[in-house]
Amino acid sequence: MPEMMFGPPPATPFALTPSADEVAFFRENGFLVVERLTTDEEIDWLRRIYDHIFDPANTGKPGGPVDRSGVMVPEARGKLQQSFFPEVQFPEILQTNFVKNARRYAAALLDQPLAQLTAWGHLIKKSPGGRAASWHQDHAYWQPEFDYCALGVWMPMHDVPIEMGAMQFIPGSHRLTLQAEQMDELDFLRPEVPANQALFAQGIALSLEPGDVVLFHSGLFHAAGRNDSNQVKCSAVFAYHGKSNPPLPGTRSAASEDVTLDD
Repeated sequence: MPEMMFGPPPATPFALTPSADEVAFFRENGFLVVERLTTDEEIDWLRRIYDHIFDPANTGKPGGPVDRSGVMVPEARGKLQQSFFPEVQFPEILQTNFVKNARRYAAALLDQPLAQLTAWGHLIKKSPGGRAASWHQDHAYWQPEFDYCALGVWMPMHDVPIEMGAMQFIPGSHRLTLQAEQMDELDFLRPEVPANQALFAQGIALSLEPGDVVLFHSGLFHAAGRNDSNQVKCSAVFAYHGKSNPPLPGTRSAASEDVTLDD
């Protein structure tokens, strides 16, 4: 077995399973906040991997950071970076409480057998001044003929107040049927459409602490604010879905094979 650069995850057990009330809340609202999905020790361990991946020396290397800030806007360049599939370079991530607990929640919330879930991860770094992400659905990257059983699990590695660009959600929007004119050519909600403005008014922003997570349905409209703080926002995300939902060829979701998770 290859040597682990940062050793194995901390051995502290921290197993969670969702309650019936949590499952019901998710299905009604399309998202669920879980306060404390893993330990502080594990977050510190994950942060060491995170800092290694986002080291400027790794730019351009496999698994290294990719600029997602909109490089056509000079002042935004480098302020939003992502690293895709960190579990390929560091498979020990799959043995963390974070991933295992998130998987249990995903199976229950999506009403899928554990054995039928696959996953992939990515890390996000939003520097001060990093741009906002407009209202969108994650399953815009997926084949439209499927009835998706998919969700994302977003975990900050530190306190994330509203001004840092907190995640925002429109409760229940995963159950809406929209008109074509409400979406732009990139599958974002068009801000000038009155029906969308009514939806925006329903949006809520979530302040989270390290170890908290928000799980959200792939069809839920969500956004993230601009980072107006003086600190970098660091987060880890895993996406879980049933094996019957392959991503569209050529999309980021299809850039690498999903990971089949073992107990």
